[in-house]
Amino acid sequence: MKIKDYIKEYTLGTKVPFKDVLGEIKEFIAEVIKFDRDGMSEESQDIFHMLQLWLYWQFGINGEIWNISKDSVRKFMDRKKVWQEIYTYTGLDKNISNYVGNYKKIEKVKKHLSGFGVSSDKAYEAFNVVVLKK
Repeated sequence: MKIKDYIKEYTLGTKVPFKDVLGEIKEFIAEVIKFDRDGMSEESQDIFHMLQLWLYWQFGINGEIWNISKDSVRKFMDRKKVWQEIYTYTGLDKNISNYVGNYKKIEKVKKHLSGFGVSSDKAYEAFNVVVLKK
């Protein structure tokens, strides 16, 4: 898959700033400090994922998704299905957004859904039912 196609289907279509790449580097360093090899592997792939997105937005480089970041890309692609369940639960159209942020963080869920007029309480309920399966 070309990075442009990925962006169209699995992102909000907004420019990725270099600070997002730096954020992933920071998360990688945190895993190094913990000596967590699985975490280091995951975060290193996230670095290359964000770097490729940044390169597209900065220089228009529209290559195939890099092999080194395929697991990271798959992780983000898989998030879309969960977000669609969250949207449906809250009464929104399941295709209202291509946002694929980390739905396992309640604050991200609340913040994102608030942009569609979903109350904090309803967002919290959706998080519990869809994400935590309570």
